[in-house]
Amino acid sequence: MDDSNQPTINLDALRAEDEIQKVVDEIKASDDFFQKAKLVQYLQKEKKITTKKLSDFLEIQPAYLCHIARLNKLPDIVIDGYYSGGISISHLFIIARLKETEQMVMVYEKVLAQSLTVLQTEELVREYLYHLKAEGEHLSKKELEVARDKIAEKYKNLEVKIIQTRVKAKLILEIKGNLKKTSQALNEVMEALSK
Repeated sequence: MDDSNQPTINLDALRAEDEIQKVVDEIKASDDFFQKAKLVQYLQKEKKITTKKLSDFLEIQPAYLCHIARLNKLPDIVIDGYYSGGISISHLFIIARLKETEQMVMVYEKVLAQSLTVLQTEELVREYLYHLKAEGEHLSKKELEVARDKIAEKYKNLEVKIIQTRVKAKLILEIKGNLKKTSQALNEVMEALSK
């Protein structure tokens, strides 16, 4: 009997897939976030699995997978604080966003000393990342609607979007039409803004 027509099986590929599946199963079964983080790092660095593909395997959002992966950056003192019950995993996800180990330790110590909530920790980390203090209040939904309506009333071909976060605000003006219409509208808007 001639075996040349039989499909060939790549045993190395099957073994690799098997190993990856075992690690994925281990990540899913583990309650230890630092163990999960190490296994995620192994799959991403050694097995070259993308964040998107790995998040699909694990059935979690890519952003959440990134939170877990960033835990590998945390210094031992912060990790010890988690294991001793001094700080929550939510705090750690936020602290791990920082770039410098020194900043991570300083924020960790403030969380402990001042019993900071997750929201307070997030504001503190935002200060370090963007050099902005969480001051002031968002404009109300009503204020944004009134501003948007005034602009749209004055410039009929303009679609207006206003976005405000804790660290920036965007005013997006979209003009639809041919070059003649859009150029005229742009000139009017730029002239009004320059006054």
